[in-house]
Amino acid sequence: MKIALIGGTKINHGMVFGEMFNGYDQKLALECKWGPQYPDRVGGEARITHVWDENPDHARESARICGIPQVVEKKEEVIGRVDAVIIVDDCTMQHQKKAIPFLRAGIPCFIDKPLSADLKEAEDIVALARKHKALLMSCSALRFARETQALREGKDSIGDILTGFSVCKEGMGDLVFYGIHAVELLFSVVGHEIQSVKNVGKAKEDMLVLDYRDGRRFVVTAYENISGAFQLALYGTKGNRFIKVEDSGYFYSEMLRQFVKMVETGKEVVPLEDTLAGIETVVRGKAVG
Repeated sequence: MKIALIGGTKINHGMVFGEMFNGYDQKLALECKWGPQYPDRVGGEARITHVWDENPDHARESARICGIPQVVEKKEEVIGRVDAVIIVDDCTMQHQKKAIPFLRAGIPCFIDKPLSADLKEAEDIVALARKHKALLMSCSALRFARETQALREGKDSIGDILTGFSVCKEGMGDLVFYGIHAVELLFSVVGHEIQSVKNVGKAKEDMLVLDYRDGRRFVVTAYENISGAFQLALYGTKGNRFIKVEDSGYFYSEMLRQFVKMVETGKEVVPLEDTLAGIETVVRGKAVG
């Protein structure tokens, strides 16, 4: 499988995705202060074969370190040459716009989180993918945390989960940008059938109260000044669980494996309704001020 890496190549996710598919040259990585150099790999035959970045030097550096054969001058050049495209979060929250020509061409796309900070735009992107029958995946990697796997698969049970909270650090002073991680971490276990969202915090100290249609209530917290952490606490009729997600190598690589699976099978692995529910939650819960 030939995959194009589009944008954000010198930002954390772009580096992680490149090395997890292709491996990396350790000496060059050290010279270029490349990180984070995970040992985890996607496995299989899928490879990054083409790369583009708005900064050509970043694209060339990514190609050298990760052994990517082709650096293209225009992102659209990969159309007809690859089987799938990965649009990397470049910390502008505008990266999703780069997916439009590929979706119109019917190419399977992974759009890194967040799909959009604007709910209408997120809905339009999903509609565009469906119109052109282009497979689309967009999610937080926390959806695939190793630490929640047993709960997600029903191999661990605390009975009916009645309440709980999910916590993460807030990035760039914006709930949507990083709060999506805490929201999807929660959704991956308890679902997203929400009736209302209320933010009882404030800017950079967001605290969302999520009321579910079945009467349950959960809290999602994203504070800018807490130390980096992804934590989930759940309380059920037969027990409770406090989960600290630490294996980032696993959740990144598993997310990419699931993307490859989607391209191979032609079936969504993260329903787009789930993706839109996460975006709707953080957008509607965003604090003012």
